[in-house]
Amino acid sequence: MKSVSALALIGAAAGAVQAQEAGNGDFEEITVTGIRGGLRAALDVKRNNDGIVDAISAEDIGKFPDRNVAESLQRVPGVTIQRQFGEGAGVSIRGAGQDLTLTTLNGQNVASTGWFVLEPAKRSFNYELLPSELVGNIQVYKSSQADLAEGGVGGTVVINTRKPLEMDSGSFYASVEGQYQEDSGEVDPQASALYSWKNAEETLGILVSGVYQQRHLQRQGNEAFWEWGAGPVGFEQNRKRRALNATIQWRPTEELDIVLNATDMQMKADNTNYALWLTQGNCTWCGVDVAPDEQLFGTPVAGPLNVAYYQARPREATMNSDVIDLSTTYTGEGYKAWFQVGRTSSTGGTDFEMVVDDGTGGTPIPGGTYDFRNGNQTWDLAGFDLETYDPGSLAMGVGSAFNKTPKTDKEWYVQADAEWDLDLGVLKTFKAGVKYADHNTTSRRFEFTQAAGFDNILSTSGLATGTYDVGAGDYKMIRFDSEAIKDWAKASITGEVEDLGAYSEVTEKNFAAYGMSSFEGDGFRGNFGVRFIHTDATSTYFVGGTETDTDGSYNQFLPSLNVAFDVAENVIVRTSAARVMARPQYVDMYVNPNVVGSNDDLPNNQYWIIGNVGLKPFVANQFDVGVEWYFAEGSLLSAAVFMKDVKNFVNFTEYHADDADVPFPGVLRPDEIAAGWTVQEKVNGKAATAKGFEFQYQQEFGNGFGAIANYTFTDAKTDRDTFTDRNRILSDSSKHSLNLTGYYENEDFQARLAYNWRSAYMLRESGSYGNRLHDDYGSLDFSASWFITSNISLKLDVNNILEESSKQFGNNAARTPNSGFTNGFPLYEYEMPRRITLGAAVKF
Repeated sequence: MKSVSALALIGAAAGAVQAQEAGNGDFEEITVTGIRGGLRAALDVKRNNDGIVDAISAEDIGKFPDRNVAESLQRVPGVTIQRQFGEGAGVSIRGAGQDLTLTTLNGQNVASTGWFVLEPAKRSFNYELLPSELVGNIQVYKSSQADLAEGGVGGTVVINTRKPLEMDSGSFYASVEGQYQEDSGEVDPQASALYSWKNAEETLGILVSGVYQQRHLQRQGNEAFWEWGAGPVGFEQNRKRRALNATIQWRPTEELDIVLNATDMQMKADNTNYALWLTQGNCTWCGVDVAPDEQLFGTPVAGPLNVAYYQARPREATMNSDVIDLSTTYTGEGYKAWFQVGRTSSTGGTDFEMVVDDGTGGTPIPGGTYDFRNGNQTWDLAGFDLETYDPGSLAMGVGSAFNKTPKTDKEWYVQADAEWDLDLGVLKTFKAGVKYADHNTTSRRFEFTQAAGFDNILSTSGLATGTYDVGAGDYKMIRFDSEAIKDWAKASITGEVEDLGAYSEVTEKNFAAYGMSSFEGDGFRGNFGVRFIHTDATSTYFVGGTETDTDGSYNQFLPSLNVAFDVAENVIVRTSAARVMARPQYVDMYVNPNVVGSNDDLPNNQYWIIGNVGLKPFVANQFDVGVEWYFAEGSLLSAAVFMKDVKNFVNFTEYHADDADVPFPGVLRPDEIAAGWTVQEKVNGKAATAKGFEFQYQQEFGNGFGAIANYTFTDAKTDRDTFTDRNRILSDSSKHSLNLTGYYENEDFQARLAYNWRSAYMLRESGSYGNRLHDDYGSLDFSASWFITSNISLKLDVNNILEESSKQFGNNAARTPNSGFTNGFPLYEYEMPRRITLGAAVKF
């Protein structure tokens, strides 16, 4: 953790938010300007809510605190994020893990498919796809209540877009930005615009907005697949993202409000992985002894090198999501009714993937050595020059190595709710509702067929396009033209054949019904209720070419209680108790096997991963208690204690199988056939507990300066045999997380300096990347805006000022000789670049 003493000086924080009306969950717009006004409105949300809720919002169009929505959420107490390729991608709340966080857009699910070839089918919201310019406000529910959609064991993130009748007619906003990323050296454009109109009677409004972004993304690092080898790797991507949103709001009478919202988000994400593998010369099959001081718990961490091996994986990938949603609200005398119907769909995945390997089969490195004993991957190449190494030819992988893996995700939903005023003593309202959702997700695999007699050997003559930065350190390797390589490979394609053994489909029908009452008395208020869930799921797959189905189902009752006590004029004590649930991930419900590591260049990494549509949902009983002291205007000092008892974690049993025992139709390499398979079958594991506390401090100093600080301690543990690494720590859970923000503003200028840090946490994946410990990570970010006029402004953002790197280590609790997952082995390290964004905006 690096020094953060400068944070007392400057920084900006969340903008305006919507304040929730006490006791019924509705939000009304509060128009505020400036950092302090936005923070005061955010405190109003927290103070007036029955439950435990934090909020973030843009205080004006284009003023969301961060360019990435997930990176804004990390500044909320108890929230941590995972970064994928340098950007915030997954959100965890109070140690429960990103797979146990529910995120909704305007109250409903958004279909999502990942672009990365190794990204499994999950329920997680894809924050990379949603530009912050389209967001009006966010609420983070840490407690639960009956009218809140089920799915968040850690918590629920509710993202709302803007509505035209809540804005001034003729509102217009446009911005142009350039982002410089230090690893790629490119300046990439981003543009956004929004226009909102309403008639003079304020009965009809139309809002349209759009964002376009291009980004040349790079990531350099070191990776190890032990005990085969390791080496410097690189990843580059030309990412093009656009998002469009249109909203029509019609309010023909004071009682009736109709909103039609459509959002379309698309990303083209072509990418290439580069690697120069340096294979190990003292592996178990190499016949070279390992000295005691060159071992870490029986795993070699120093010794001779064998060969250098060039590899590249060019890919073409896309990710598209759209939502169309119609909601109607009718307010009658003593009651209010809502109706919502919509559809969301997504297509994506890898549309084209190939691999080219070193045509030499590996070039020896006489006298070369490696030494990983200092916790880093380092090599002495004895004169071998990585930067100029040219294998002379590349061998293209064919058959199952030449493929595409498209994915789809779609859902339609209908929901009806009503709320009635009550006059029954302390009971003030009763609210009830029902919801039905039909969801379908598929993952498929197609192998390209090629012309007879195709020669898969390609000369590198004329392919070199300079060098490419790779590795965690000062390494370079030759870059060969990936577009030319893809064109050569595509010219050989005569068709495609679907691998029916890889066909995965889950259809899920979900029904929910709830009832909830709010209450209020002298010095107290709150709500209580129960939500009922019924789910039917079907996994469709093929066995021997014949379509087969397997079914699963479950019911859950989810009671909840929230109470807020006004123990003094500016002091609130809150308590909350609830039973919450989250459904298992789709990839874990696919019954057909997911085959990983076959027909590749790494020996003994063939995994046969079998899902289970009958998995039970994650279920937790949770309890919260906290105290909040609003000691001055715009200021807060609070503390909270939370406890969760979570059951039904998904784990897998693991055992070895010979090749003859696994009916995989692909062709394995001879060394892979000899090694056989590691079979992993998904099952429900044991229970876990997550408990901890949060502290939050916020204060205005009265001279334009202000400060925000929060700290969360989380102890999230399970039994030793819940995970195959035998660690008791839950995935994605950091024991400590810290946020420090300082800000300054006046009429012409505002600035923020913010530091976010989290301690080490476990990452767990089935397959060859495996379970490992991510080292502690901190990011120092700066943003400033200069208001040239009331309509024109300039903005500067600098992310990851300290260029903190991502380090991941083996962390098996049991002794695992000759494995990179040995405790303390340096598996992966990635350099994270500094990003600088400069832009101008105009608004009317």
